Amino acid sequence: MLSSASARALQFTVSTSLRRTTAPRFRSFSRLTGNDLIYPNRTSSPQITEHNVKTAPSSIVDAEEKLPPPSTSVSLPAITLEPLIKTSPTNANQLTEVQITDVDGIKVGSLEKSGGMSTIGICVGAGSKWETGGNRGVNQAMELMCLKGNEEVGSTEIVERLDSLGAQIFALSSRDNYTMSVDCLRDNLDPSFKLWKNCLLDGIYSPSELSECKEIMGWINAEMMGQDRMKEGVMAAAYGSSPLGNPHFCPVEEVDRITGDMIIDYREKFFTRGNMFIGGAGIEHAKLVDLVGEHFSSVKPGGPIPCPPTEYRGGEFRLQEQNSIDGLTRVAVGFEVGGWHDEDMVAICVLQTLLGGGDSFSAGGPGKGMYSRLYREVLNRCYWAEAAEAFIMLHNDAGIIGISGASVPSMSQNLTFQILEQFAKLSYQNVTDEELSRAKNMLRCNVLTQLESRQILAEDLVRQFQTYGERLDPAVICAKIDAVTKEDLRRIVQKGMSKPPSISCVGPDLDKCPTFDQIGHIRGKDDLL
Repeated sequence: MLSSASARALQFTVSTSLRRTTAPRFRSFSRLTGNDLIYPNRTSSPQITEHNVKTAPSSIVDAEEKLPPPSTSVSLPAITLEPLIKTSPTNANQLTEVQITDVDGIKVGSLEKSGGMSTIGICVGAGSKWETGGNRGVNQAMELMCLKGNEEVGSTEIVERLDSLGAQIFALSSRDNYTMSVDCLRDNLDPSFKLWKNCLLDGIYSPSELSECKEIMGWINAEMMGQDRMKEGVMAAAYGSSPLGNPHFCPVEEVDRITGDMIIDYREKFFTRGNMFIGGAGIEHAKLVDLVGEHFSSVKPGGPIPCPPTEYRGGEFRLQEQNSIDGLTRVAVGFEVGGWHDEDMVAICVLQTLLGGGDSFSAGGPGKGMYSRLYREVLNRCYWAEAAEAFIMLHNDAGIIGISGASVPSMSQNLTFQILEQFAKLSYQNVTDEELSRAKNMLRCNVLTQLESRQILAEDLVRQFQTYGERLDPAVICAKIDAVTKEDLRRIVQKGMSKPPSISCVGPDLDKCPTFDQIGHIRGKDDLL
């Protein structure tokens, strides 16, 4: 999706070029088509006079029969439109080919995409799972302060320059990595790349900027939606004090400990040549290599930082909200699955798509996922269920598949057992051929549709290389989706339910929510009877 500033800039460029290039030619063309082709011997349009009206034929068909035949001897002037999209002549063979180059230890990749915009991104192996009690919250702080300036250019000037260039910078931190990208016009690649590099590697966080960031972090904690708290609770219940159990959003009580030096030290440790991958979509590979070589020469050598192993344990997280907006209780139940490197990763995604679900009401109207299993068997049958949706949270070395839902507090026990019943049913009964085919088609459609976006294409490129060391071709992914069987889905659920569940409950009243002691022993159908 284009940023609003980039979209306005591109729209202005295209419309102006069209007016300047084609308007005079279309005006001359209209002069020919108006009279000369139909009435070649006349110099003006026929005038309706009193005589014409009195002798006019009674039907349009008669009128057409009396007209002279169109002339075919008039030659039209050639119309040559200037290209609106600036691409290299060699780009035609590069639209699906990923090119990779090592620039002094930094892996650089690109995928050409026709268009007047370019997106460049970086993925660094640094996330909240590496945080400790001494630097809790640095990843979130880096994300929020991604547009802060340095000695060369101030924060206000960075924003003004980006606006004038029709560019935008985005940052996103997760438990496994930190990504930051710039989206800009091709003509403005050089200045936009330099600003992006300044924000990424050279940011200096003044006390006033850091104070503003801490205030925003406090607002995020205070205004966090119930479903977000619930998902964070699943991670805490599943992994406890191990790295993936670290809170991604800095706890309120630890926000004041963050300092500018703490962020810079963390950046110096993790932002090294061997721990990052830079990729671009909609850019010539040689151009990207030159930009990285020019602006990233100061990056220190280094490699990936080892992270302590993560151990799944299962458990319970309960949070009683004091100021719930809708008064609903939200429950999520998850089970262990493999991570990004697991051989069942694609099958896990198919399983999530098959379960589907959503809210009982969608502002976009009916039709989205209405034939998924959770819509048919939970939302359509349980009037009290306000939401029921499958989710997956995959990481480099571990993952969770689960179902979350929402209801009034008095029905939260029924909701919890409905979720467990869905997992138990999958563990002893194969899904139907129709369900599996529909889930595969929907997942394939989602994958291919998402990759039409330049920003998502760039993010997919850097994340895959940072995770796998290569990018899987969409055709390979689709082939893996087609290879998933009903037995694969059943086996995944059986394996997950062999260990304790991870339960998260968030709401104003949790009295009706079953505790882990009551349902932690459930491993299948027999335990629910």
